[in-house]
Amino acid sequence: MKKKLLFISAYNSSFVKNDLKILRKHYIVKAPDLVGKKKNLYDLLYSFFSILWGVLRSDIVFCWFADFKAYLAVSFANLFGKKSFVVVGGYEVTNLPEINYGGLLNKGNLKRLKHTLSKATKVFAVSEFSKTEITDLISGIDIKVLHHGLDLSENKLQKGNLVVTIGNAVKDIYKLKGLETYVNTSLKFPEFTFVIIGKYDDEIKRKMLKMNSKITFKGQIPQDEVYKWLKKAKVYCQLSLRESFGFALLEAMSFGCIPVVTNRGALPEVVGETGFIVSYDDVEDTVNAIRLAMNSDNDSEVRKRVKDNFSLQKRELLLLKEMKRTDET
Repeated sequence: MKKKLLFISAYNSSFVKNDLKILRKHYIVKAPDLVGKKKNLYDLLYSFFSILWGVLRSDIVFCWFADFKAYLAVSFANLFGKKSFVVVGGYEVTNLPEINYGGLLNKGNLKRLKHTLSKATKVFAVSEFSKTEITDLISGIDIKVLHHGLDLSENKLQKGNLVVTIGNAVKDIYKLKGLETYVNTSLKFPEFTFVIIGKYDDEIKRKMLKMNSKITFKGQIPQDEVYKWLKKAKVYCQLSLRESFGFALLEAMSFGCIPVVTNRGALPEVVGETGFIVSYDDVEDTVNAIRLAMNSDNDSEVRKRVKDNFSLQKRELLLLKEMKRTDET
């Protein structure tokens, strides 16, 4: 008989939906709608009682992101003798005051984070980089690296002189994603089309268009439209200051885009030997890498790396193996 599982996440990211789909194949899953719940009294009470009731009615608790909702879920699971699993996304253990980014900018969050991860039955990190960050903060926890997974598209790809990056051009985040470097780099390639996919603030968009009026802003678009751009893009850039994994990068690689990424966070871990690694905020280095990427015929190797190392099937097998292993202890 299938066990009952409470699935907690305040976000509907693609990788969250992937795990929810996997778990529904093997457990009876209850997933309360906590997306968009803020910190007003009504939402806090709704989250509190939804999670408490969910824990009481479940055998297992699974949390995506070690946030306040995971803190509640793990605390209740621990109180009632239920097993709990937490996936750390990365933001929770980040502290980048220079760009006003990270969960640990609020020092009070560290105590809550330590409680959540130390009380969880098992903690999952999305990369070796993320695991190191977590263990530097909190020792003695049961932690396992579990890379994101993705199914390869079998669609025919038609590549052109197109360079794409995915990142929100909004306050603070545009610096995190290295979008100024991306735009400055684009000035060296007037014959190429450079596209930014993601939310944008009008002020930041105007600022970047002053730098290069030919930049194309697509805004936040449906996933199938994102994939249409990636099918056509020869090069994908992820010029971030920090990435715990880089799921958008993985999606681009699955469509054979040649990756140009910074030497920050887990990006080199994802790309391996299939792409080009540059220094953060280094326009000249990035220009040279894009030139090489445009002349590369390595797209099949890029897709092979995704298939061999980051398939959704592999994630499913490893996730279930780790969860079922706890049943034996």
